Order: sequence, then C-alpha cells, then structure tokens
Amino acid sequence: MWLLPTALLAAAVSVVGAVVVGPASDGPPTLPFGVFVLFPAAVVALVLRGRVGGVVVLALVAFLVVMSFPRIVADLSGERGLPAAVLRGVEAACVGVAVYAAAGRLRQPPSGGGRSASTRPAQIFALLGLSAIGAELLAAYGDSTGDPQAIAFALVFFGGLYGAPALLARELVRRLGWGWPSLLLLFAALGTAQACLIDQSVFAVDYQDYEGWQANRDATLIPALGISASNTFNFVLGHLIYSFAAPVALAEAWAPRRAREPWLGPVTTVLAALAYLGTAGVILSDPESHSGSSVQLAVSAGVVVAFIVAALLLGRAHVAVPKAATGRLPVWAVLTFTLIAALISDLGSAAAWPGFAVGLAANGLVGVGILVAARTGRWSLRHSAAVGLGYLLSRGMVAFTYFPLIGDVEAFPKYAHNTVMLVIVLVAGALALRPEPSPIAADPKT
Repeated sequence: MWLLPTALLAAAVSVVGAVVVGPASDGPPTLPFGVFVLFPAAVVALVLRGRVGGVVVLALVAFLVVMSFPRIVADLSGERGLPAAVLRGVEAACVGVAVYAAAGRLRQPPSGGGRSASTRPAQIFALLGLSAIGAELLAAYGDSTGDPQAIAFALVFFGGLYGAPALLARELVRRLGWGWPSLLLLFAALGTAQACLIDQSVFAVDYQDYEGWQANRDATLIPALGISASNTFNFVLGHLIYSFAAPVALAEAWAPRRAREPWLGPVTTVLAALAYLGTAGVILSDPESHSGSSVQLAVSAGVVVAFIVAALLLGRAHVAVPKAATGRLPVWAVLTFTLIAALISDLGSAAAWPGFAVGLAANGLVGVGILVAARTGRWSLRHSAAVGLGYLLSRGMVAFTYFPLIGDVEAFPKYAHNTVMLVIVLVAGALALRPEPSPIAADPKT
C-alpha cells in the first residue's frame, strides 16, 4: 500500500531539492540522479505485484544509496545548508518507508501461478537493463564509470540499443517455434551489424580516444582486410554473448514455464523497434562511426544477411528429439567451466596472436560442450543461464583489474561501480539458477 506513494513522494522531493537548493556545484541545474531511480521504482511498484516487485524495488533503492552515498552524507551533515539537509532528510524518510513496504512484499505468499505469475514485465525490463549492463556498464571501460547520472542515461540508451533488438530477436524465434541455435545466429547478425555497420568500431584506427586502441588493433591486424582479428572476434562475439544471449538466458530462466512463450504484443513490439532504430540512428550520426569503406560495409552487410538466412534455414529444419538422458549435468559444474574458460579468454586477450588463439580455443570449448550436452538431452534452461552467468561474472571480475580507458575516474567511484554491477549480475544469476519446484521438460531445440 505504501510502496507506490512513498517512492513517488521521494522522487518529487528529489526534484524539489534540485530546484530550490540547486546543483551540488556551480553550473546549470540538472535533474537529480534519484529521479532516474525512484520514478522507475514507483512504476515497478505499480506494475509488479508481490515478491517480484519488492525485490526489484529493493535492488533499485540499493543502487541509488550506493551510488549517491557521498552526496547523501554531505547534505545530511548540512554541507549545503539547512534547506538541503531538510529536503534530503524527507527524501531519506520516504525511501526508508518504501524499503519497509518493499520488504513487506517479500513476506507475502507466492501467488497461485508460481514463479511465472506476473513476471513478464519484470523479465522485459530486466532484459533491457541486463543488456545495457552486460554490453557496456559491467566492463567499466568508459568515462561513465562511477557517474550516477551517466549510468542512468546509459541504462536507458543502451537498453534501447542492445536490449530492444534482443527482445525482438527472441520474440521472432519464440513465435516461430525455433530454438537457441537460430536465436544465436540472429544474435550474431545483430552483433555484426553493431560492430561493423552501426558504430563501425571494427574498422576504426582510433575510436573515441580510447587509450591503447591503436596498439591493440595493430597487434592482430590483417592488412589485406583492414581489420584486427582479435577486435573483430571480441566485438562480434562480445555482443552476441554479453549484449544479447546472456541477458536473454538469465531472464528466461526466471520463469521457466514461460520461456518458450512470446513476451511482446503489437504495441510493445513497435516500441522496441523504434527504440532500437532511434538509438542506432544516434550512433550512426556520430562522425566517429563512419570508419568503414564501401567495400567493408558491403561485405559486412552480406555477413549479416548470411547469419539471418542460416537462422531461417536452421529454424525450419527438422530437429530430432533427443533420447531421455539418465541425469542432468550439475549446474554448478557448467557455471564453473564457463567462468574459467571466459576468464582465460579475457585475461589472455592482450597477448596479440597467442591471446587471440587462446580466446578462440576457450570459447570454442564452451560451444562444443553445450552442443554435446544439448544433443544428449542433459541440458535445461538453468544450464543455459549458468553459461550466461559465467560469462557475465568473468567480465565483471576482470573489470576490477583496470581503470577506464577514457576519462579520469577516481578509485572509490570506480570500484563502487564495479561492485554494484557485479552484485546486480549475481542477483540476476541467483534468481535464474533457483531450482524449479516441479520438473521442467527439456527443450528439444535448446
């Protein structure tokens, strides 16, 4: 009862504070970071009932507190005067009541529909956010690292750039009754389009002033093609895994009974398409995204079409139903194997051609292992989610070993950013890997 009004009130107080007190330092007024978190929390409280809504709201509030903690302490101590301290106190009180109400939802008994009841909006929103996190924020390589307002913008923008096409590809595959092989081919098409046609980073000699870009590119440069072997492999495969496949695998595993069902209606499909086209158009309008020659762009477009045709042919092909296996692979073993392979690939990527070969072999082993396990019927949604979680955990862990490649980010916000993103991935993975109360039949096309 109290969750929605208190979240809205806290957001309103945050806006009033920005107008009355002004920004924290000299400069134009800006919309406070709390609004980007508290208004979505209010929407979640309205749309998602029961435990799911409570968990999502608690996660949003925890993210707000961690990212805004220095500002909260400064305002409450009176650093910006009494009005700022009073407004911040009221906002904190409202957030506290909202947290209490959200925690109360966790004590509610589950609805009759089980885990799959009322989860579709949560899965859609979470997929959008996880795609943005997996593609950009988890790696923490940009100057948005540790900047709450930049992170809030990135969640929205990259949710449209990566999460929207992931939703659309998944929707097409699920409506046509295809399986994960076709979905992965569509994701490969999207990854190729992003890296070669939209931002064209594969062809860039020096992209967005990122430190070490040219040296890394030259280490595995193929002069005849004008591309770096490691960059091409990492960008296309990286988008396939982190931007699309891993978020979809986790989101589907939260409600296994609905994993094969469509999630979008006509209106949401159009909105997802507009979000993708709009964000891709913004990237294309950047002069830095015009690196490819006409021949390179034509070949890239041909590769995208080839992936789509392969997805179509594979989806329409008859797939034999595997024989029932005597047992399932331990999920923890799949997670551990994937995590080790991903870490080997990530940590060895800086070693030029040897690193490229190691990464190719490590990821190839994961792919072969999945193929063998799926053909023997020992694979499930939770195993797919374990693979996705292993890759995301590797990216989040490796991000602690370097500072952003652009901009000047202090240590505290950098490591706070790394920690928060990794915790979000862990929570998403824990929800996906929970044992289902009743057995779920294996997907013959997985």
